[in-house]
Amino acid sequence: MALEVNEGLFKDLWPYIINDSVTDLKWNGQDLWITDLQKGRYQSDLKLDGDWLRIFTNLVANSVNENFNMSKPSLKAETKELRIQAMHNSVSGDNNICLAIRKTPSCARLLQQDLVENGYANDFIVKLLPCLMRARLSGVITGDVGAGKTELEKYLCYFIPDNDPIVTVEDTLEMKLKTIYPNKDIYSLKVSDEYTNEQAIRDALRLNTKWLIISESRGREILRIIEGASSGCVALTSIHAENVWEIPDRILNMAGDNARAGLENDIYTFFDYAIKVKATFSPDGVKRSIDQICFFDRNGKKNVIKNIVRDGQALKTMLPERVYRKFYQNNERDFLETYIKFLKGDRNEFN
Repeated sequence: MALEVNEGLFKDLWPYIINDSVTDLKWNGQDLWITDLQKGRYQSDLKLDGDWLRIFTNLVANSVNENFNMSKPSLKAETKELRIQAMHNSVSGDNNICLAIRKTPSCARLLQQDLVENGYANDFIVKLLPCLMRARLSGVITGDVGAGKTELEKYLCYFIPDNDPIVTVEDTLEMKLKTIYPNKDIYSLKVSDEYTNEQAIRDALRLNTKWLIISESRGREILRIIEGASSGCVALTSIHAENVWEIPDRILNMAGDNARAGLENDIYTFFDYAIKVKATFSPDGVKRSIDQICFFDRNGKKNVIKNIVRDGQALKTMLPERVYRKFYQNNERDFLETYIKFLKGDRNEFN
């Protein structure tokens, strides 16, 4: 039975559900916390009724044909644009049901014309991002929870050439790329406990895809992603790391005992760049921005990280030769000419 998203079901939460600025709702058993694109994260005055919570979670459980009780205290469900997670009161420290709702709208929240004005990125970054995708470079996005990694992935996919086949791999179908970009060749795979990330990535490669988009990598599936990139597929994924220059070590840790000889070199060879996004919360709201960008390179037998953006500002760093070559081959010559002028000292090239 499909869950119908309407005011009758969500009751007092409905104003937040229909508010496009709200991204997340969390009831911790005592208080309701709201994450808002404009206001940031704040505590609502609304208190959820215990009887309504029991009715709501039972309806959600019925919609996915699951039990929600002491034996099965964790409940997960999805609608077209919502992801719902609940914890039973039997495992709660204060004997209350906990509830988290994340909104997954079928739209791209990042628009190119607004990035500079909203402080998300400066002119240099806005011009660089399309080049990364059109030149078919493989990359990794990092950032804290709620920083906007998925939104950046969705934005970057706009610049993938329309004729390139794309396969996405997600545990929750959150990106909605086929709806956002109906003219692109996109196939989505959803992983589960029975159908793992590794299996999905292996199947994606068998579909002869050009692009492999993995919403988030958490473990040894990163090895399959690198394997795909080494065979000519372009990979884009996100992982959790504090800074872009820590990503290679983070990938090695994710591989764990499965790390093989030469893996570190492969990271620098088959991943071209990394981007860190951050969210800054204040009483005035939340500001999301691109904080860091680096390129990975192999210089002889040495692995090199070239930081090109730090603290949101462009650095005068030479591009790796392979990146320069791919930009040139894919007709990103206007950007290259402008960047060379910037390196030579013309600060007005990127406003």
